[in-house]
Amino acid sequence: PYLSENSKTLVVGPSTWHEGTEIAQPITWSAHFTPLGQRLQESTATELLALRQLSTQSGITSLAMGLPDPALIPVERFQQAWEAILSRIGAEALGVSPVQGIAPLRELLSDRLRCQGVSANPENVVVVNDSQQGLDLLLRLFTEPGDTVITEAPTYYRNGMEVERVEFLLARYRPRLIYTGPTYQNPTGCTMSLERRQKLLTLAQRYQVPIIEDDPFSELYFDEPPPPPIKALDDAGHVLYLGTFSKCLSPGLRVGWLVAPQPVAKLATLLRRATDLQPNTLGQHLVIEFARRGWLDEHVAAARASYANRCQAMDAALRRHLPRGAKWHTPGGGLFLWLELPEQVAAHELPSETGQQGVVFLPGRFLYPTNGRQNVCRLNFSVPDEESIERAVAVLGSALCKLLCREVGVVAEQTLVSPAV
Repeated sequence: PYLSENSKTLVVGPSTWHEGTEIAQPITWSAHFTPLGQRLQESTATELLALRQLSTQSGITSLAMGLPDPALIPVERFQQAWEAILSRIGAEALGVSPVQGIAPLRELLSDRLRCQGVSANPENVVVVNDSQQGLDLLLRLFTEPGDTVITEAPTYYRNGMEVERVEFLLARYRPRLIYTGPTYQNPTGCTMSLERRQKLLTLAQRYQVPIIEDDPFSELYFDEPPPPPIKALDDAGHVLYLGTFSKCLSPGLRVGWLVAPQPVAKLATLLRRATDLQPNTLGQHLVIEFARRGWLDEHVAAARASYANRCQAMDAALRRHLPRGAKWHTPGGGLFLWLELPEQVAAHELPSETGQQGVVFLPGRFLYPTNGRQNVCRLNFSVPDEESIERAVAVLGSALCKLLCREVGVVAEQTLVSPAV
């Protein structure tokens, strides 16, 4: 910028504005943030983003991610499917999609859901850019800041949410929603029993509170299939059901679904149009092509077998390398194992030690809706291979022993431990 001699003629350059001798100051962005922006500034989101970026670096073994193994993604089949789609429908595969999702995919989802006992016509299905968007749409439709929602805090109960406490909370707080992930729950890997599912649904119907059932993992069972979704037990339309192909096929597709009664499905469709206009057209066609060729079920079966082996490898490694006092529950499916460390250990102090040896994991304090326990962490077994799992758990066990020595002043006994029952 340049000022004339008498400072009255203004010439504005590309970056700074002058009037007389006044120089514009940089904007204070934090003063312009909404309450949501302020909360994000004060949240743990920045730490989680840094952890995610660290997890993708070369030489890092990450037990922190919540993704399928990239090495299992069937790239060659995706290429074949892509070529077949282009040959058959051409530019349509790269064009616009109906806001609710293309009809063949909604019909496919309706058929697959019936196999799980869920009665859902195509008009009740809204295709979303993964279940995260479905959850966002539902929360914007049903809640406002200050409203109450019942959700699970990570616990050590193998049967999932403590339904016995829910009725007290329903009567006292009159929440707008109940949110639950009843099958191989993130982060604990626990599965709600059929009895608890039935009780939770009965309470929701009695108090007229909708349930959001988030179900990304139910197809990734290892031995026996899990109990039917809560939605399969729901004859009165109280359950809003979310699912995704991100965990069982590929996260890059960004194809998920919301199943809801017609009034909710209609409003969710209108709201998502105002958000991003439409779901991913190409991703929808790829899912349809995979299913049409029988590849979808083949891939899910292969992923189940691989993750079951890795889960067993992690359980065995924990038995070998963790000191006395550590407890865990080995899940029957999904992607995660929930580890409880001795009470005197703060899990967030361990990454500084394990990170130096190329191992990262997710301390449990990030995973509570409010202040939670400090001695817990979530371990992912779907991304690292079995050899990497063995090494990573050995590093974690060594770091834990060092921390225990420092905290209690004794040598931690690094010996076999039994998983929690």
